[in-house]
Amino acid sequence: MSNSSIKPSKPRTAFFHHPPKVIFHSRPFDLEVFSEFPRSNTEKISIFYRTDAQPRYIEKTFDLASQRHIFSFNPKDKPTKKFSYFFTIELKNGSVYATPIDSAGMVVPHTFEVEDPLEYYKKRSMKSD
Repeated sequence: MSNSSIKPSKPRTAFFHHPPKVIFHSRPFDLEVFSEFPRSNTEKISIFYRTDAQPRYIEKTFDLASQRHIFSFNPKDKPTKKFSYFFTIELKNGSVYATPIDSAGMVVPHTFEVEDPLEYYKKRSMKSD
């Protein structure tokens, strides 16, 4: 998918996502995207994700009939050190929007280091001392 065909998700409230603060290797996590575009105008909503074990993005398309668009991932089933993702929505008029994007409207995937919870909280407690 060429970035030149993807439109910035503006207004920002039309298609958005709140990323997690941290992803742990020992716990499943959910990623949810929200759309305020009318369902009747929507062709497809997808997440594109990759891990360090798979260099290319994998597309998972959400069920448009569902009230919520949630992607679940379990690092115990597919161990990884890094996890990257972004969401897209295609409208029936041919428009494509994505999140997250930068100020120029280019897709900037969220990328997380998958953390060990013990190490993560140990580092956090040392910062607060």
